[in-house]
Amino acid sequence: MFNINSTIWLILGVVSLIARSRAEPLAMRQAQLQRVWTEFMLNSDSISRQRASSDHAFEPSQPQQPRYLDTAYLFDQIIDHSGANKTTFKQRIYINENNYVPGGPIYLFNSGETPASPAYLSAGEPYTLAKATNGLLVIMEHRYYGQSYPVRDMSGPSMRYLTVDNALEDIAYFIRNAAAFIKDAVGVEISPSSKWVATGGSYSATLAVWARKRYPELIHTAYASSAPVLAEPDFYQYDQVVGRVLPCAQDIADAIAVLDEILDSRNRTLIDRWKRAFGLQVLNDADFAGALTDQLSTTVQYYMPPAKGSSRQDSIEQLCSWFKTPNIPLQNMADMTAAYIRENNINPLAAYSSESGATNYALYQDGRAWFYQTCTQFGFWQSAPKPPLRRLRSKYVTSEWQSKPCAAFFGSDVTGIPDTQALNSEFGGLFPRVSRVVFVNGLHDPWSELSVGINASVSRKTSESGKNVIITMPLASHVADFYFATTRTDFGVDIARKSILEAMQMFLSQD
Repeated sequence: MFNINSTIWLILGVVSLIARSRAEPLAMRQAQLQRVWTEFMLNSDSISRQRASSDHAFEPSQPQQPRYLDTAYLFDQIIDHSGANKTTFKQRIYINENNYVPGGPIYLFNSGETPASPAYLSAGEPYTLAKATNGLLVIMEHRYYGQSYPVRDMSGPSMRYLTVDNALEDIAYFIRNAAAFIKDAVGVEISPSSKWVATGGSYSATLAVWARKRYPELIHTAYASSAPVLAEPDFYQYDQVVGRVLPCAQDIADAIAVLDEILDSRNRTLIDRWKRAFGLQVLNDADFAGALTDQLSTTVQYYMPPAKGSSRQDSIEQLCSWFKTPNIPLQNMADMTAAYIRENNINPLAAYSSESGATNYALYQDGRAWFYQTCTQFGFWQSAPKPPLRRLRSKYVTSEWQSKPCAAFFGSDVTGIPDTQALNSEFGGLFPRVSRVVFVNGLHDPWSELSVGINASVSRKTSESGKNVIITMPLASHVADFYFATTRTDFGVDIARKSILEAMQMFLSQD
């Protein structure tokens, strides 16, 4: 039976987990926030389906699945696809074959910067598509995430096999060997006529697009939710979306302007006084400035409006309520941040120090793996823009400052200046040279600035010349369509899901 307290505790739990999971440099938090939010949304989806069943208000309860879907199968994946040594490691794979009809599509979801979760076998948009099209669903864990490690530690030299090329080759190598593996794992013979569909959300969506581009003979179609297809070392555009979404953006900009004047003054007494007001007195000046972006980014990137009839307060309205007192923007921001730190039991030194954890080489650090990828290939440094653009973070939060810890974490040869040009040149950046791809983005998603679907001219060119489908959700944020498989029917996600299915059916009907 549904219990409203379950939802309340899930919401409180995700806030607490996000607070505890912060990992040193700003970029390292992206993978961990994504993981926590994914778990939260999948759990929310499960609870909502329980409510639907008990209240008879939404969809009927799902029939009992023929097989309990939590078995992890281990695939022998090649450690270095470009090397002569074809030594392998164990890569986790999850499979749901219950909806498969011979000849139906095979959906391959690489989990990207989060551990592979068997929850996606029975919830989420890939599952919904597989069920609707008589498809088989495969979840592949990305190398260096979850339990799929080709190395024994996460020191700089051990990270060398974590590349986009190897991740893409992992997908191709699995597809080439999938027939025997799937038959051995679940006893199902996949038809040679079955078409492969690469799917993903966020970074894994980018992999889906790029895999479709590189291996058109293997991958027939792709579905990409919130895919940042442009590798951008100086990602100042992130805050431009945050500014459009937050009604109190100007108040925040005013507070940041005052803060930068204080930092410019070099007045130690004044600076330390304001650090104490924010609850961040243990940080150096640069880390102090960087820490102030955290609450804003988290609120907007993972924004979900309350469900109709819900008593939950809108998270954006809650954030902006701190700025109701006029003419004291910095004090308002200090009060907001101090409360955020206090209520979530955040240790500022552990959470925001830019080099905390640099020499922790233990496995099972998703944030460290993502930080390496940003240092070496993506950038994605969320930085303050140059004038005249409005700044929602301190001018001291630059791409240079954010990339500086790369060498401390991974060695002096990892400079934090990634070769983004190589990726953008091969795959096309904002103009990916692909076909039969469903691109989905939310207008509230800061990452949409690096994707296909927000810029009208980019979308039109990609859609017309590449024969793709572009879907935009006006009130949704990051990968909203990917999570809400059966529950929410507001803020544009339900319309997007219908369009995704129609596009998928159209593409699958093509040769």
